[in-house]
Order: sequence, then C-alpha cells, then structure tokens
Amino acid sequence: MRFVVLCDASQPQKVATICRKTGLGVEIQSFSNPEYPHLHPDGIKVHQEHYGSISTKALHGPFGDLSPGSCDRLIRQVTKERFEFAYDYARQLGAEHVVLHHGYIPNTNTFGGWLRRSGDFWREFLASKDPGVTFYLENLLEADAKLIGEVLRTVNHPNLKACLDLGHAFCHGKPPVHEWVEELGELIGYVHFHDNLGDQDAHLSLGQGR
Repeated sequence: MRFVVLCDASQPQKVATICRKTGLGVEIQSFSNPEYPHLHPDGIKVHQEHYGSISTKALHGPFGDLSPGSCDRLIRQVTKERFEFAYDYARQLGAEHVVLHHGYIPNTNTFGGWLRRSGDFWREFLASKDPGVTFYLENLLEADAKLIGEVLRTVNHPNLKACLDLGHAFCHGKPPVHEWVEELGELIGYVHFHDNLGDQDAHLSLGQGR
C-alpha cells in the first residue's frame, strides 16, 4: 500500500483543508504531546470533525524520555502507557498508521541488553493490537540504520516497520542517506521527508536545505 500524508504540525483546520483539496492523507501530530488532551479537552472532537473525511490517517505518538528497552522497569511501564495512549487515540481517529520512536540514545545503555528488553516489550505490546494498525519506529539520533534494523529483525512482526526520517538521517547520520535505504530495505514502511543544512534538525521545507 502506497500513500502520501501531510504532517499537520498540530493545525487540523488548516491542514484538513489542504488534504481535501490535494487528496493527501494526514499525519496527526498533536498527540505526540501526552499533555495535549489535558490542555485541550475538546481536542479529540476537533480532530475528528476536521479529519473525519480524510481517508488515510497516521498519528505520531509521544516519544520524549521513553525507552522500551530501558533497564528501569518503571520507565518501560511509562513507555507502555504512552504507547497505549497513542494507540487509543489512533483508534478514535481512525488512523491505521502510528509513528513511534525506538527510544535508544546512543552510548547511554549497553546495546545488547537494551535490544533484548526492547524485543520483549514489542512482542508483548503487539500481541493485543488490531492487525489493521501498523506501528513504525522512527530514527532520531543514531548514526546509521543498523539499530532500527536489529530491533525490527529481533521482533520480526508484520505490524512493526521502520519510519525512515531522511532529515534525521542526514543531520545525525554518518553514512549517506541511500545507505540507510539499502540497509533497511523492505523493513521501511513509512518515510518522513524534511530538509536541513546538516548541522541541526531544522525541519525545513523540501528544497531549503542541502
């Protein structure tokens, strides 16, 4: 299945109009902030009203301070709660695609132990989920594609794929972007396009970077 979505930068009214005019889908980003429902009690209703007629919907879930492979059980528990939060709102909004982060910060954990715990986390998490919803792990700070590849191959589940963020790969990665594509291959299910100058994660419009 191929689809194109427009990241909405938490502007549902404006972006819904663009999506209807162009036939694009939408990536809903408001719920990447877990405090959003408390700050905007009518937020879910607003999104349902604006995006109800948009056929392809994705949702970006929370990611700050979360780690499925943490050696701390309480952090893994909070991570699960936040990922369940994303799944719940995705279901309410009719989103079949959920973007999450793998949570590994390079050089802060022994990778082997983190990978084992992350694999256990994802197998348990996915066991209870609707097979019509696919989850995608996005790269952020890592230097190459091997980390996400190892997580996905360890879990080996059809509903867990890679979200290749090309801007992050260009800014934080060492190999050229095409090597990320070659490394992940068919594990890639979702791609984020944005631009930067290679010095920071500026999230510029396409064509404004280098």
